[in-house]
Amino acid sequence: MTCGRVLQLAALTTIASLVSCTFFKSEPPPEEKAHQLYLQAQQLLESGQAARAAALLGRAAKLAPGNGEILLAHGRALVRTGDKGEAIMSLMKASELLPDRVEPETTMAELFARSKKYASAIEHMEKARQRAPEDMEVQRKLVGLYVQAGRLEDAERLLRMLQRLNPKEVANIVLHADILLRQGRQREALEKLQEAAAVAPDNFEVHMSLGRHLVESGQFEAGAKEFEVALGLKTGDTTALLELGNTLLKLGRSQEAAEKFSAVLGKQPGSVAAKVGLAYAYLDEDDTEKALAQVDDALTNDPKSIEAHLAMGEIMLRKKLPQEALRSFQRAAKLNPAGTSAHIRLAKLYRKLGRVADASAELELARMYAPQSLAVRRMLAAIYVESGDNLTTAEKFIDEALASGIDLEMLKLKVQLLRQRKQYAKALLVLDEALAIAPEDKQLKLMQAELIDAQRAAGSKKKKKRRRRKPRGPVIIRPDF
Repeated sequence: MTCGRVLQLAALTTIASLVSCTFFKSEPPPEEKAHQLYLQAQQLLESGQAARAAALLGRAAKLAPGNGEILLAHGRALVRTGDKGEAIMSLMKASELLPDRVEPETTMAELFARSKKYASAIEHMEKARQRAPEDMEVQRKLVGLYVQAGRLEDAERLLRMLQRLNPKEVANIVLHADILLRQGRQREALEKLQEAAAVAPDNFEVHMSLGRHLVESGQFEAGAKEFEVALGLKTGDTTALLELGNTLLKLGRSQEAAEKFSAVLGKQPGSVAAKVGLAYAYLDEDDTEKALAQVDDALTNDPKSIEAHLAMGEIMLRKKLPQEALRSFQRAAKLNPAGTSAHIRLAKLYRKLGRVADASAELELARMYAPQSLAVRRMLAAIYVESGDNLTTAEKFIDEALASGIDLEMLKLKVQLLRQRKQYAKALLVLDEALAIAPEDKQLKLMQAELIDAQRAAGSKKKKKRRRRKPRGPVIIRPDF
């Protein structure tokens, strides 16, 4: 081999080695590549691009399947996109890889709670508590879940412990108010929250809770104002936007509500709650087709969404398809037997269909699962009065509702109950109380006229029933000889 040929081969070898080195340097190890994708995803999440971030984190998780932090971030990003199934899978893997961290368990608990699967939510939050027994925030979240699940004794027990540790903690006051509300003690609950709002006017959670309590008690305008205050403290918060949207729907302000739900979808395109809310807004505008499209989309994202099935039932009712509505409500009840919403809707529909016994059975089921629910008691009272059965229990439920505050519908119901008992004078007194609240209410004026007529008719019947004494005839006076 000539010297020139040797030099040529050496040069080629050097170039090949340089190319090889350059090639390997441009491809970092999988762990390093995964970390780069993780950092890029964090930036996307900060700018609100959850879907793109989730895609990058999915790639990172494949590159580093044993990295718990990446799997946790992937699960959280998927939650924001609305992909619950994939989110749960990533979070469960993260939980196994991060046995000392509470975040995978608390995130899964919150995810299950959104779907109203409280048993699963509590299971994961209790696991988080076992991992960090000193974490007060985890314990407060557990109290909240106990309240939502109706396990009020468990909630009170854990809350008392938290109050002993920190009696002035505002979050504990909010939880106490939640328990009072579930116990039917609305006035005390509102007083507690108003006290908390005075102590901590810049506390987002206080205003959110106060808003929910006001809405629960029928004070929708005041509730909406509290949610607006909360949004002022946390601009663009999706939970506050959803609560405000739902409250605006109750106020009949469907266009404003649609704006709030659309804002949520701008941040979380897969949000089932926002799609369902938007469907109700369209339904209020009598656009059943747009409403149906939103609910179909919601059910595609989450076929087990209770709220979506309930919304589908309402749309079917609007389309005058009661049997289809019945099936949707039954699906919702099957998905969450312990929830009251489906049972209440089924009861209302059964009443419309003339199936009063079925309506009562549904409400009794709801009452069994949520014995303190005012909504259930109100409907049971209405059915009892309508059927003329269990009037003593009906009166008890009506009085409990009236003790919580002004309630025009319950006043009307009490008038009907007293009329059934033929206690017309008492009925007119209650009617006067109702007229003082709503003097132009046509139904109240009609009830007043009917009551007066019934009272007069009852008075004339009593007069007819009075028997005249038979004349004794002449009195014979016998002389005494």
